[in-house]
Order: sequence, then C-alpha cells, then structure tokens
Amino acid sequence: MLTSDAARASFDWRRFARDCRSTLRADDRGYRTLAREIGVTISDLSRAAGGSNVSVEKVIALCDFLGRDVRDYYLPPLSQMENPEKSNCFTGCNVKQQPRHASSNGEQP
Repeated sequence: MLTSDAARASFDWRRFARDCRSTLRADDRGYRTLAREIGVTISDLSRAAGGSNVSVEKVIALCDFLGRDVRDYYLPPLSQMENPEKSNCFTGCNVKQQPRHASSNGEQP
C-alpha cells in the first residue's frame, strides 16, 4: 500500500489496525484488561484497532503485545522501493473554475 505522498516514508496504519483487531479478537480477556496489560488506555486500543493514528510510544507498546517489530509496518519512500507500484491515488486538482462575473442587477450567472 502506498501513501498519498509516496515520496515520503510512512506507517501502514491499515495493516497495523488489521493485526491489532485480529489479535484482540483472538484474546478473550476484553479491551479493558488488555489495555491495562499493554500500558495504553481503552481509547488508544480502540483507535489503533480502528485504524486511527496513535502516538509512537503506544505503537511500540502495541507492537510488543502483537509480537511484531515496529518496522514491520514501515512504508519506505518510493525512491527506496525496488519495484514500486504506480499509485492510483488522485493528489492534484485539475478542475478549472471560471471566474464569476457580477451582473448589473446583482444576480450570479
């Protein structure tokens, strides 16, 4: 998966969230108990499992819980990838807007 700006390094939040969800589902102790054991809040755990960003220290704590290395989720910049895929992400605006001209009676055209 490429980021919207493939020229910059990034973190694969989708894969991280997927791994968090699958590991949390496999453990029947519940979010409150797991959050306390991992060292994060229930909100942090929920955000991570939902794909939202969490702080680096919480990512590290969750990676320790998952038994994964933080670098497993590292997305290198496009220039460092051997066979980069072309991103199909639309990042520019090519829609031209015509200037608005006020008519003499104040109505918009």
